[in-house]
Formats: sequence, C-alpha cells, structure tokens
Amino acid sequence: MIEPDLPSAGMRVRMSGAGTVLTVGERLGEGGQGVVHRALLPSGTAFALKWYRSGSDTPEQRQAISALIAHGCPHRAFLWPIDLVTSPEIPGFGYVMPLREDRFISFAQMLSEPEQPPFRILANIGRDLVEAFAALHFGGLCYRDVSFGNLFVDPERAEVAICDNDNVGTDKGHVAVYGTLRFMAPEIVRLEKLPSTVTDLHSLAVLLFYLFVHGHPLEGARVQGSYTWGEDGHVSENELAFTHFGTSPLFVFDPDDASNRPVPGDLMLTWWQIYPRFLRDLFIRAFTTGLTDASLSGRILEGVWRKELLRLHDSVSVCPSCSAARFYDTDEADAPCWNCHLPSAQPPLLQLPSSTIVLSEGATVTAHHLRRNRDFQTIEAIVEPHPSAPGRVVLRNRSTVAWTVSPEGEPTDQVYPGQRLALRPMTIAFGPATGVVRAPTRRNDVTKVWQQALPPRSSPPRTSSAPSWRQASPPLVPPPRDRGDAPAG
Repeated sequence: MIEPDLPSAGMRVRMSGAGTVLTVGERLGEGGQGVVHRALLPSGTAFALKWYRSGSDTPEQRQAISALIAHGCPHRAFLWPIDLVTSPEIPGFGYVMPLREDRFISFAQMLSEPEQPPFRILANIGRDLVEAFAALHFGGLCYRDVSFGNLFVDPERAEVAICDNDNVGTDKGHVAVYGTLRFMAPEIVRLEKLPSTVTDLHSLAVLLFYLFVHGHPLEGARVQGSYTWGEDGHVSENELAFTHFGTSPLFVFDPDDASNRPVPGDLMLTWWQIYPRFLRDLFIRAFTTGLTDASLSGRILEGVWRKELLRLHDSVSVCPSCSAARFYDTDEADAPCWNCHLPSAQPPLLQLPSSTIVLSEGATVTAHHLRRNRDFQTIEAIVEPHPSAPGRVVLRNRSTVAWTVSPEGEPTDQVYPGQRLALRPMTIAFGPATGVVRAPTRRNDVTKVWQQALPPRSSPPRTSSAPSWRQASPPLVPPPRDRGDAPAG
C-alpha cells in the first residue's frame, strides 16, 4: 500500500548538497520517526534512505541532520548521514547514509546464538564499540539513544556498525528522543537530566555488560519479584521501571547488597564467574558508583574500558585439564578454572613494557603492543600450535624485520619474517620494544627456528566450512539449569 507523503519504489529524490538524483528502491524498515528504503545512484551504487514522517520532519530535525553532515563521520562504525534529500513528488525531507553490509548481524541476534564467539572476538567487539563512542565524544557529540535496535556486529572481523545516528547531537543541543528505557541513565529516567556524554557512558557500560555477562545489570531477583498481577497491591510497569531504573537501581552483583542477584538458572551467574577480577571490578564500579555519581569522574571513561579490554584480550588461555577457554591473570595466578574448578600452572607469558600477553594458541602481538599507537590490526607475531609437540606452541614472526632472541643458556639467534620460534625462557628484541618470555623450562628443548612460509593472508586456513569464529573456542559449560549445579551468586 502506498502511503501519502512517504516515498515508494521507483520515486526519485535529489541530494541537496551534491545535486545527485537517486531512485528509491524497496523498503528496508520503518519506525515512529520515518521509513528506510534502499536508494540507488545512476551507477547502481546503493545507499540507505531515511524519510521522515509528517510531524517528525521539523525544522529542528532538519537543522540537526545538516549539522551532522557538516561535522562528518567520527568513526567508521557509524552509518552517518551523507546528505539531505528532497523530492518534488512529496513534501518533507530525508537523508541518505551508507547501507549496512550483509556481514553484520544484530547485536541481540549474536547474544542469542547457542555458541558464542571466542573470548578474543568478544573483547575486540567491545573495544571497537568503545573506540566508536570515544571518537563520537571526542568530537563533542553524544549518541543519546543506545539500544539493541541500533547496534550490529560482524563476529568474523570483530567490528560494529551503529545505525540511527540522526538523534546524535551535542550535550546541550536539540533533543528529539531521550533514549530506550533499559539503556537510559538513572538521571534521565528520573527526568533530572537530558542525554549527554555522561549518560552515554552509562549506556555503553550496559551494552558491554550484555556483551560479556548476557543480561541486564539491574534486573535480578528483586526486580522480578516486584511484578504483580493481582488487583491487591498491583503496581504498574511504568512505576516499577521508574523505581528499578531511576530512583532505586541496584546492581545484580552489588558487593554490599545481594537482594537483586540473578535468579537461579540465570546465565549471568555462569558468565560472571568466568571473567577475571579486573573486569568484574570495572563493572562493579560502573553500576555502583556510576549509578549515583553522574559525572565523568563517577562513570567509566572509554580510555579505561579500552585499556582493560585489551588486557582481557591478552589474558585468554586454555585450561590444560578440561580444554575450556578461560582467562589467566597474573593478579589472580591461583584462580581455578571456571569449568573444572582445578588449578593450573602458569602458561607461557610475554612481558612487554606496558602489557603482558598469555602465549596461548591464537594470541597475537600487534603494532600497538610494541609501539602504543592504537594500531590493533597490524599483526607482528602470532602464537601457533607446535608442529610436533601437541599441547605446546610456537611464536611466528609476522613482521617485516628480524628479531634478535636470547634464550636462557643458549646463543643469541635471529628469527626472520615468516619463521617460527619454540617458546621457552628468553628475551626477544622485536625492534620497537623488547619482551621477556616467562615459560617453564622443558628437558630436551632444543634451540631451533622452524622455517616455513606464511600462509596467504587472503585465505586463512580453516578446519571446516563453518565460520572461524564458531570453531575457535571449546564449547561452554551447559547452563546451570541443565547441569543442576547453579553456581552461587
């Protein structure tokens, strides 16, 4: 059915700045503000077109979109407005933005998958999300309307795509939306503040908690027990939401108040215990101090998340007893495996001037590790399985320069690009930085560098036709409700 004052397939619209004409294609989605269509340039290049419904196409909204276009996209994750569009056939206006690539799935869909991406992928997705918000806030803007509906992820590349950016603005600019309830900061729920960079930090922490712990940080037993359906004592959902998310929010893992712990069988109980103390402490701060101190000092800044998510990425290990993916942190060296509950010996570690990397299979040394330049994409070294000793690993030189290695009790040697190095106690001069490998000494461990060409970067080896992110981690322990031994909250 053709709706008046809204575009339909075949209609033409013109970009206000560029003057280019686009042909409207099929409708991709719709919401309260407007509708989204595919739109094609004469060359066939596709964009997404959002057209505002009557009532939403206000002068203030047009001015806000124009300001975003003039500002420019702050980070590749944002599907940012490119140009305003109008049509002689219908009143109103819209704007064009990049079309979301098919490789992205919704954030909620990824969380609902029975097998989750490996921990390194999760850490990288979290860091990419943090980097996007850091760039947005650095440019003087705030997102305002964080929700599941606006966030998409590519679990293969560990990248995010953020949609619906037409509500982005400055801290004191025109506000069309206040946010989505479960992601709104308490002060917005209480109608005390408008959306801002500070309230975005709360929303970002909620998204990260969902990513790692698979639940809402404020929804536990106290919240669930408050819902009533009888006539006596019934409290409306709006009143309860105002209480639980506004006036009296309580973190499900608050160290001083256990009344809102996740209910038995909730997967948050399993996921929470998996992570190292440094990440749990960050969430505790975000949802205790951060709930009451609505300031940049009270909430977790992006730089703190970035540092700790990189540390989380570098802490991924494998339990030698049950092969479960786990974390090894030097601050909790005696922590048992979350799955089999057995202690494990220290894995090989690479100590660099500003970080420590657990040298488990798949671990990488990036340019950022060596140069502190935030280049997380350039791989300088990668940990691979030992070619002849199951359970052991080697370090392959993926850089363009030779390393100088000095194993304990052995002559200094060179490891050239593409070569592999057996891991044992040694010093490695990478060039920009020097690292020390801490590893148990093994008898009959010989000094040897295996020379083998790098596999083509365009076609990484696969062990099956399934996506690599679905293969890279061992299966998780079944949910507590299936095992009958729910861990204590």
